[in-house]
Amino acid sequence: MSRSAGFTVVELMITLVVAGLVLAIGLPAINNYRDSMALRQCKAQVLQDVRRARQLAVTRHSPVVMKFGKPTVTANITSYSIHVDKNGDKLFQAGEMFTVRKLPNGTKIQKASLTPINEIDFDMAGLLEPTGLGGRLILQNGSNGRKDTLMVSTAGVCYRP
Repeated sequence: MSRSAGFTVVELMITLVVAGLVLAIGLPAINNYRDSMALRQCKAQVLQDVRRARQLAVTRHSPVVMKFGKPTVTANITSYSIHVDKNGDKLFQAGEMFTVRKLPNGTKIQKASLTPINEIDFDMAGLLEPTGLGGRLILQNGSNGRKDTLMVSTAGVCYRP
C-alpha cells in the first residue's frame, strides 16, 4: 500500500499554533512602532509647516498667521491653519492664501502654549510680530500617550528642544 503525500491534521494544527504565538508576541511591538511613527510624522508636519509659514512671509512680502485650533482652545488640537494675510487685518478675504491642515490620525497638539494665544504671527521679514513671544507646542499620540515638544523662538524659528 502506498502512502499519499501531504500534511496531516496534527502538522497543520501545530503550524497554526506556532503562527498564532508569533503574532501574539509581535503584535504589541508592531502597534508601538506604528504609534511612534505617527507621532514622528506629526512632529515633522508641524515643524515643516511653521518653517513654510515663515518662508511664505518672506517670499510673499506679507504677514502670515498660523492659528492652532479654535480661538480660546489651547488643548487637544487636531488641526491648524496657515493664512497669508496680504492686508494685515488677520481676516481671510478673497485672493488670500488660506490652508487648513489636519494632524495625522491618532495624534494631537496636547497643549499650545503660545503668545498670542494659539497663534504664530510672522511679519514680512519672517520674524514674529512684536506682540509674539513664541512658545511651545506639545504633541501627543492619543493611543499610548507618548509626547514630544516643538519650540518656537522669539525670532520665529521652530526647533526641537
